[in-house]
Amino acid sequence: MGRGGTIDLLYRARLFLSVFLTCTSAGQCLSAEGFSADNLPPAVRTVWPSVYAFVCEGGTSVYIATAFFVQKASVQKSGRRKRADYYFVTAGHAIEDCRHPRPYLAENVGQRRFESDGITVAKPPQRLDGVKLVYVDDAYDIAVVKITAGAALRIGNPLRVDGGCDKSLHREIYAVGFPGVSKRRSLRLGREVKRWSKGDYVGLGRADFRGVVSTYIASTVDTLPGNSGSPVVDENAMLVGVAVKGAASEENDFRYDVDPHKRDDWQSFLVPCHAVLRILQKSGLK
Repeated sequence: MGRGGTIDLLYRARLFLSVFLTCTSAGQCLSAEGFSADNLPPAVRTVWPSVYAFVCEGGTSVYIATAFFVQKASVQKSGRRKRADYYFVTAGHAIEDCRHPRPYLAENVGQRRFESDGITVAKPPQRLDGVKLVYVDDAYDIAVVKITAGAALRIGNPLRVDGGCDKSLHREIYAVGFPGVSKRRSLRLGREVKRWSKGDYVGLGRADFRGVVSTYIASTVDTLPGNSGSPVVDENAMLVGVAVKGAASEENDFRYDVDPHKRDDWQSFLVPCHAVLRILQKSGLK
C-alpha cells in the first residue's frame, strides 16, 4: 500500500473514532447533525414565518423556548387603529420557568448584524411584547398564550391543527424551532437561530409525566433545549405534534416506551395533534 493509501486509512480511523466518541449510535449521530437554517423543504418553508422564539430575559441570563401561531381573533378598534389577539402555543414549562415579568416573542434570535454582503445592516427581527397566559395543560405540558397587536401585523399563517396526525405514521416529519445548538459540541454551531430538523414518526407510546399517563408520538426528530414548544409538521405542513420535554431518561420525571424491547427506536416524544386540538378547544379556540 502506498503512502497516500496509508494516510487515507489513518484519516478514516480518526474520523471513525471521533464519531464513536461523540455519538452513542450511528442513527443518533446522523440526526445530531440534522439542524439547518436554510435549504427549507416546502412544508418547513410554509410554517417558517409562523414560528417564533419565546424569550425570557432576566439579569444576565436569557431563556429561550419556541412558540407557534395558531389563531387570530377578537379584532377590536382602539382609536383609529384596529387591534387583534394573536394566539400561540408553547411549552408549559417555558411559562413556569420564566421568572422575568415581561417575556416576549421574537421572529428570530441570534441573527447577524449585517447581511451576507457584510455591508448592509440586517433588518431587526420582529418583536411581540405583552405575552399573556391563556391556558396551561399540566398533563401534556402545553401552554396557550396571546399577544394583542395591530390587525395588520406581519406574521405567517396559523398552523393547521386537526386530529389526523396518525396519517403520518412511518412518514418523514419536520420540527421547526430554536434548538440550543451551542450546547452540543459535535454540531460546531455557535448561534441560536431558528432551525429545522427532520425525522420519522415511529409510533405511539405512553408516557408518565407528573403522575399522569398520556399517549405520545415517538419520533426520531432531533431536538435540543430550546425546541420546547416546537411544532412538528408533515409534508403537507399539517401539525403532527409538539415537542415539549425531549427524550425520557433517568434524569427527568418521564417514563416512556414504544417497544420495551427496542429502547433505541425513538429520539424524542411529541404531544399528538389530537391532544393539541383538545387543548385549543379548552382555551376557547377552534
